[in-house]
Amino acid sequence: MNIREAIVEKYPGVPLLLMEPEDYDKAIIGVVYGKAHHPSIAYDIDKTIEVNVSMGMTYDEALEHFSRNQDDGYHGKHTWTFIRRQDDN
Repeated sequence: MNIREAIVEKYPGVPLLLMEPEDYDKAIIGVVYGKAHHPSIAYDIDKTIEVNVSMGMTYDEALEHFSRNQDDGYHGKHTWTFIRRQDDN
């Protein structure tokens, strides 16, 4: 079972939004509950940008695409969110 299937199974009937294409599943960290207590998929910022690059964008294009189209989008109360992991070092 992949992470997408596992999340859908764990949250039946919850219209969680997942980014397409499924290549972005590599960037999923888990599910987060925001201030309104609605669950949403949490993606790692850096991994999301890496996926953009793997789709043929330059790093600058990937960063711009992330800023304008992914991080800035709102698609309802279950819209995905992004987290920047803090390095342990």
